[in-house]
This record gives sequence, structure tokens and C-alpha cells, in this order.
Amino acid sequence: MATIVPSYLEDYVHPVIITGELSAQAFLDYTGSSEFFAPALRYDGSSSERNARELAEQARALDADAIVAIGAGKLSDTAKNVAEILDLDLIIVPTLACACAAYSPYSVDYDDEHRFLGVPVHPRNSIALLVDSSLIARAGADKLVGGIGDTIAKWYESAPVFDQASDLTVFDRLAYHSAHLIHDMLLEESEPALEAVRAGDYDNEHVRTLINTIIGLAGTVGGFGGVRARESGAHSVHDGLTRVAGSAATMHGEKVAYGVLVQLLVEGKESEVQALLPFYATIGLPHSWRQMNLEFTDENLQTVADFAAGPDSPFRAAVPGVTPAQIIEAMRTLETLA
Repeated sequence: MATIVPSYLEDYVHPVIITGELSAQAFLDYTGSSEFFAPALRYDGSSSERNARELAEQARALDADAIVAIGAGKLSDTAKNVAEILDLDLIIVPTLACACAAYSPYSVDYDDEHRFLGVPVHPRNSIALLVDSSLIARAGADKLVGGIGDTIAKWYESAPVFDQASDLTVFDRLAYHSAHLIHDMLLEESEPALEAVRAGDYDNEHVRTLINTIIGLAGTVGGFGGVRARESGAHSVHDGLTRVAGSAATMHGEKVAYGVLVQLLVEGKESEVQALLPFYATIGLPHSWRQMNLEFTDENLQTVADFAAGPDSPFRAAVPGVTPAQIIEAMRTLETLA
């Protein structure tokens, strides 16, 4: 990896790295390097527009002609914002598989309180995505659990949207089938992959398959399916949860996984929730507020529900006419099932 990444930068004179403290150390430890191959800027972990603008100014001062992102999802999203601001090529090296952020053509932006703001779609994506499953697996099984949670939502969020559409394109159909394949692969591969990682077996077929599913296959759903396939109920619940104090301590994918169960209950699919709960328990995905260390109060429930059922919420693509009351009822029901 230490020599592979620079080989993709031969056409550039002043590439600039954007990374975080933990991701930088993970990359250097894995490659056995004492320093980076190019100037490295540190993002602040916020995945905010403010930090992207700050980093863009720093990269401009270094006369950057390419951006190299080394890190996880928020880092990738930040670097995509920076690359767009500067109109530069982007190379991404993921150090975690927590979501499809390294593959996708959009960012998820938050404010400085880690409250969800929006999902800007970029006019172009990275020119290279360099995935080393052994590097990613060394971060530990718990990080992969978050990726599983975010990725299993691809099927549950996109399927009801596609099922209601009467004008599916060939690319919509490809996204639909990809989402279904992802669902099946996660149910099949997650447990043996996590067992391998916990045993220190990072170069394992199950591990590679799981990581490629979380980053690559998951990226094709929104990549080919567009707005219809990117998010609906589960991510809307996640976005509402970011308004609750203490939610930043729970990984993005864990909150999304909880949102999957809420969405299914709003759809009236309690049997599917019951079928998923054993998988959640085995993998370690949360299905209650207690597991997310959040206070299950009327005020917090209302905060999540009001945001998730807002007039512009993508939840409406899966459940037209969804109301805050339906979401609150689903969250209360889920606590009793859990």
C-alpha cells in the first residue's frame, strides 16, 4: 500500500493528503512508514461544510493539484467536498468499511453539533478507489458492524420505493437487484467475517467479501438507482436521531440499522422485524434506545419523529403520507419487541 498509492499520483505535482488522527496512524502503522508521501492535512471529524472550506484553503496554499483521502466515511465525505470546492481529482483510500462513502458520489454533511444537514451530490466522483481489506479489517469487528448496519438498509430502503414506481429504467432494475444481492450477502457473510476478524485472520475470503459488499456493492445501489435508491425511512430516522443528545457516540450505521426496523414497522411489516432481530442480536446491531445509550423520552421520540416525517423527508418515498405519530408508535413497539 505504501508504494501503490503514490503510483496513482504520477500525473500530479502537488498532491495533498486529507486524513484524521486515527486513520493516519492506522495507515502509517500498516505500511510501516514513518511519514506520508505528501503533505497531510488533518480534518476535525465534523464532516461539516465549514471544515471542508478550511481544508480547501489550506490545500490551495500548498498549491494542491490532487486530493488524497485516507480515512473512513466522514473523511471521504469531507474530501469530496474539498475536491469539489477546488475542482481537483480525488483518490480515496478507505481505512474503515462503515458505509459506502468511499464509493458514492455524494457527501453527508453535519453541523458542528453533529446534526444532519444534507446530502450534496458531487458532479464527479473519485478517479481511483484503493481498497485494501487487510488494512480495513485491522480496525476491528465493531467498525464492520456499523458498515453492516448501513449496508443492509440498501434493500429495505430502496425496495419499497422501486416497488411503487411504474417507470423503472434498466439502471433502476440493476440497483434493485444489487440491493437484494447485498441483503443476501450480508446475512450469509457477516457472521463468518466478523469471527475471522476477531480471530485476527484479516486476509480471509469472508472478510474480503464483506468489505467489498459494504463499500463496492453498496455504492452501486445509489450509483445506478439515483435518488430513489439512496435513502428513505431508515436514514430519515438516523437523521432524526442526530438531533438527540449523545447520539454522536453511536456509529452512523448502527443508527441506520435501528431506522430499518422502525421503517419496517411503519410499513406494517412486523414479521420482517421479527425475522431480522436474531441477526441483529448475533451481529451486535442495536434494536433499542438503551443499546444506543439514548434516553427514551417523549421529547426525544417527538424530536426524531418530527424530523423523520418532515415535509421534505425521503421517508415519504417509502411510505407516502407518513406521520410523526406513526414513527413514534413504531419506536414504542420496537422497544417491546426488543
